[in-house]
Amino acid sequence: MTSIDLQSQTQFFGKNYWRKLRQIQFGIQEEQKMTETVMLNEKREADFQFSHMKSVVCVKFCKSKELLATACLDKSVRIFSIDGELKHQFQNQFDSDKTLSFSQNGEFLASAGSYDKIIRVWNVDSKELEFELKGLKSKILKIAFFNNRDDRLISITQDNQIQIWDIESKTIIHTLNGHRNCITSIQIFHDDSRCVTGSLDGMIMEWDLKKFQLIKQWNGHQKGCFALKYASGGHTLVSGGGDKKIKLWNTDKYKLFKQFNGHSSFIYAIEVHKDTVISCQFNSTLMWNLKTLKKVQQIPSTQLDYCFVEMMKDQFIIGQNSVGIKVFDFL
Repeated sequence: MTSIDLQSQTQFFGKNYWRKLRQIQFGIQEEQKMTETVMLNEKREADFQFSHMKSVVCVKFCKSKELLATACLDKSVRIFSIDGELKHQFQNQFDSDKTLSFSQNGEFLASAGSYDKIIRVWNVDSKELEFELKGLKSKILKIAFFNNRDDRLISITQDNQIQIWDIESKTIIHTLNGHRNCITSIQIFHDDSRCVTGSLDGMIMEWDLKKFQLIKQWNGHQKGCFALKYASGGHTLVSGGGDKKIKLWNTDKYKLFKQFNGHSSFIYAIEVHKDTVISCQFNSTLMWNLKTLKKVQQIPSTQLDYCFVEMMKDQFIIGQNSVGIKVFDFL
């Protein structure tokens, strides 16, 4: 992967290379209001060199530096300001990276998921490749920096293993084994003491990241668990799966205490903003109240190739059909 220096070239999501930036305000059953910002592709690929050429497969927000990174099937990783200005673009000549993670201090952006089984760690300030993490024998599905340590990174590979990396020595310090099927999701607890993982067989496992051992495992969903998110200060775990259900688990007793049945297909991504849960399926994104379990809004979409949702301050981001992303503001 090589780095492309954009110099003075910049892009605002709704300004330089998009047909228009339209805003629609709508109410949500007295809960709240949102502004929908829709980016529509206007020109052909040859006319906008710095736009997303194909589907965006992953988006990550860096809170410390207020930057947004996107991974795209055009073999590029892009870094934007939260206003939509394109800051930098990294290009892979052979394959697309499909998973991203910022370090807590915003110094590094890690990208992985291509067929070479390499984790690339980029220096966000110098816009250069800092180093590569090599040695994995299976395709990388997910990566995640620790929340409070910039020297620790977790990777998940297609052989059902979880690796904990020491960034300074560039080595794997421990490998967690236990899943019998492909791992689809990971969520790290806010203090880095533990994490949870979900897999295609519906199993949810919680791991101790200090002792490197399994704490608890349970059958969370039929037809696979695809999304996990801690909520309520870590006392609640929200999970979504192939059974079209979103489940709320008490993390102290590992007991199911609530369930949301409003989806019509597999649930692939979940985010939580205060008392609002945002959950994605292929044909729509749903918003519902965490306490009452009432659906407050449904955002339709068509033929999305990849489902994701990412919080960005008081906004959330979801994928848009073909190319680009949608950004929603909470008002």
